[in-house]
Amino acid sequence: MKMSGRNLNTHLVQWIRSVFREGLVLTEDVARYMDSTFGTQDVGAVLANVAGSETGPLLELLCFPDRELQLRYETRWGGNAFTADDQRAIMSQLGRTPITTVIRSASGALLGSIEIPPFVLESVVQRLRITWQPPPRLTRAMVRLQPPERRTAIRVRLRNAGLPWHAAQIRLMELFLGKMSCEQDGFEACLAFLVSILSELTPDTEARDFLFAKKLFYFKALCRAEAFERRRRSSNMEIMILQGARAAHGDAETWRNNMLMIDTICRALFGETRYFQRPGQDCLEVEQGPVQSRIQDVIRLLA
Repeated sequence: MKMSGRNLNTHLVQWIRSVFREGLVLTEDVARYMDSTFGTQDVGAVLANVAGSETGPLLELLCFPDRELQLRYETRWGGNAFTADDQRAIMSQLGRTPITTVIRSASGALLGSIEIPPFVLESVVQRLRITWQPPPRLTRAMVRLQPPERRTAIRVRLRNAGLPWHAAQIRLMELFLGKMSCEQDGFEACLAFLVSILSELTPDTEARDFLFAKKLFYFKALCRAEAFERRRRSSNMEIMILQGARAAHGDAETWRNNMLMIDTICRALFGETRYFQRPGQDCLEVEQGPVQSRIQDVIRLLA
């Protein structure tokens, strides 16, 4: 929802304060951090007995804007173009007074209360990335998407990407949003994957070439991981370590999943994908169209 007027910054400050007065939830991740760092999950005991320099990271973790808060922000404030000066003013206003709030477990049990210091509130503003707005072409691409809730979730994903959004990145994301249906199985996973690799796309690289090159990279990594696994199964691990071998080839399942992601994206965007020949094996490399897709399906079943 867009707002205007001189009080916009003050309205956002009031909203952030109201959100944190609602209370915080001790997530499993934060509880594990407390266990490993302080030896307890008792928030009150930690904050009462640990020096401030050590509790700072804990407070930042407790207040980190999770997906729910990011969606709430995007729904209410995402359409507002805050400037860098606005951000500094908002952080300054938040820093004038700390906020006292309660902490609850995931089940809703009251665990205690804390005072959120100004520097933590300022870090929340930075992590919400309030100065970001999508490039106009991506805004137009998202307007066509339904339902509106899906657009909000996509904007959150793009806001957190931290990309410069040069022309090649914009073209690829615009193509993705235009060609891949939001209702398609795996849309969210493919979007997250594409955003995670977009920083590697250079301004002078075509989208198709980039994605095929990434798949080839994953394919080679998979071959190395599988070769290492075969060696591990047939050799003594201690001897392999003494010989200089290292399990530095990544997880084979991760490489396979990444390749499948690219297959799904490329079929949606270009109507084709690409397969590669494994070293020492008889295999076809085929440009993936409707007929070739069925051929490759048969090849994989017979392999």
